Amino acid sequence: MNQQETDYISLTNDLLFHMVFTRNLYALQGLLSVMLNIPESSIKQIEVQNPMQYSEVFDSKLTVLDLKVHMNNNTYILVEVQVRKFEHWTNRTLVYACRQIADQIHGKFSYSDLEPVIQISIMDCSLFPEHKCFFAKYILKDEYGYPYTDKLQFIVMDLTQIGIATEDQKKQGLVEWAMAFKAGSWEELNNITNHSIKEAVKTMKLIMSDPTEKEKIRMREDARRDEITQLEAAKRIGKKEGIEEGIEEGIEKNKRDNARRMKEDGVDVTLISKYTGLTSDQISQL
Repeated sequence: MNQQETDYISLTNDLLFHMVFTRNLYALQGLLSVMLNIPESSIKQIEVQNPMQYSEVFDSKLTVLDLKVHMNNNTYILVEVQVRKFEHWTNRTLVYACRQIADQIHGKFSYSDLEPVIQISIMDCSLFPEHKCFFAKYILKDEYGYPYTDKLQFIVMDLTQIGIATEDQKKQGLVEWAMAFKAGSWEELNNITNHSIKEAVKTMKLIMSDPTEKEKIRMREDARRDEITQLEAAKRIGKKEGIEEGIEEGIEKNKRDNARRMKEDGVDVTLISKYTGLTSDQISQL
């Protein structure tokens, strides 16, 4: 493996994702065009509203980094990359999207001025394991399918389900972008011909060629890996403790059951206590 390949970190690293699409608006334009299924030419203006000093990231450890975009001065878009299962993700994204709606209310606000808020989740896990799909758009509709409003929308791309993408989704360019996020090497990325992805790759390489920025991204990756390891360890410990607790409860139940039967057979309390280890008070309560 050459040095360039050892420097590779994928776009699922949310810090790298934030850096790339904050600095290369052509790449961001291409990503939004595909995600929203609109022509690139219709995106006239893009403003990233949450640029940051990336040293701030490590103060908050693994707080999810979102990209907040104001597009064409009339639509807010929140984009997030999530690589592990996040409990209550739907509630979290709903809160963030609704907060963005509420943030529009200031000054001489009129309800007619309300701009749409679109939340995009790019996930390396399935949001709904019982309802797997590669790409889905969620909007508010009634039980008959009539839309209530288009002011709040949620879009989810599941990177683990590329294999079930439809032909229309492939033509839309969604699979190319999903492959870009899932790519495991520079070689895989370089084989993707989409011009906007090429722009993203160009910026990725510039960022990773800077020792300081590369170290920040690696620290983010290490912190994420540490968190996953700690969560897995906690689950194992919890499972082990649960098993041990279950065994202990089973033993105690067995003692009580035996003592109850002995009591019903008229065995002296002293003998019951001797053979079960229960106190006379415990036996009297049976």
